[in-house]
Amino acid sequence: MLPVIALSIGDMYGIGPEVLIKAFTRSDLFSVCRPVVYGPASVLEWHRARQGAAVELRAIAEAADAPEGCLGIVDAGGAFDPARVGSIDADAGRTSIDAIVAALAAVREGAAEALVTAPVSKEAMALAGSPYKGHTDMLAALCGAGDVIMILAGNTMKVGLVTIHVPVREVGGMITRERVLSTIRSGHRALTLDFAIAKPRLAVLALNPHAGDGGHIGHEEEDAVIPALRDARDEGIRAEGPFAADGFFSAHNRELYDMIIAMYHDQGLIPFKMQAGGRGVNISSGLPIVRTSPDHGTAFDIAGKGVASAESMKEAILTARTIAMNRRAARGGAA
Repeated sequence: MLPVIALSIGDMYGIGPEVLIKAFTRSDLFSVCRPVVYGPASVLEWHRARQGAAVELRAIAEAADAPEGCLGIVDAGGAFDPARVGSIDADAGRTSIDAIVAALAAVREGAAEALVTAPVSKEAMALAGSPYKGHTDMLAALCGAGDVIMILAGNTMKVGLVTIHVPVREVGGMITRERVLSTIRSGHRALTLDFAIAKPRLAVLALNPHAGDGGHIGHEEEDAVIPALRDARDEGIRAEGPFAADGFFSAHNRELYDMIIAMYHDQGLIPFKMQAGGRGVNISSGLPIVRTSPDHGTAFDIAGKGVASAESMKEAILTARTIAMNRRAARGGAA
């Protein structure tokens, strides 16, 4: 029987519901999984009607009832108002939170193999009273997981981040030996377990221009990054660096490595998104469950206009299935 993939609807007034419908319209995704969306059925029905999409929606009570060949929907609460599409709304923030919690529960209980999350609005979640900055820290807290990192995966590049959604002025103080080493370890574990790469190579970027230039342009490399690299190599991890970021992202350097460890969000994601061409996937590594998402946001400015691309969502679903199957195989189960 095909594996069940749980999908949280994201912010119902963003593009998440639209790309979910598009991903499963005239798609081969039904041949690799049984998808179950958590969120108000009325949202998906509205988008299906606007798109004239030939995709069947079926209300079900729980993930265990997931049918093949159509989108199962578990109503996790929330009232949809089409007039609010494209706006930031506290009720949408609460609905997105409830959908994540319900979908996560299905995965943790074993009713689904993986979780794929449609984009949420951090502002709407905050208006709903959420203390979290986004999916990664929310899922880490709900799962009781400590060392969770964000990995972005595309066809030719994977990037792991030491720091994620923090102000740039705070990044330097967060670059510690322990944090860099933990990120290297998480990246190595993801490559070997989730992507079945036997002997992965990791490139670690410097924080400062010219890799600190021997301490003349900052000390984070000498104080944190280089010691963390030594520690990683002592553990048998093939990690190299620190590389000056401005010169690293040539095809020659990039293709030598299975993952690039970047010190902060934009350092890694700007070159990644330029390369990924709208097909990148966000992976939360270090959780006890499989979680992926498209690498874009809610895009309120185009929500409801029918122009959003579903390519990243498709890749997120396929990647989630691949990781789930690799983990099952590593446990000795049938792939």
